[in-house]
Amino acid sequence: MDTTDTGSCPLCALDRTPADVAGLAWSSQHELDGSITWICPTCTRAQLWRIEALLAVAGPTAPVAPTALRRAA
Repeated sequence: MDTTDTGSCPLCALDRTPADVAGLAWSSQHELDGSITWICPTCTRAQLWRIEALLAVAGPTAPVAPTALRRAA
């Protein structure tokens, strides 16, 4: 996703409108390359546990891939 204030949510593809830019409902995730991924309010609420755990919610173009669990020895 580009670093502009518009775009779409990478989780549900909801478009971020200019009216959304003026509000505070969308959350942002700052990527390692300096870009910003915007996440819609519904997906933000659904992924709040990840946000609070400081885990990535989504990649710039798709949800974060799940991490495979390792079997206990």
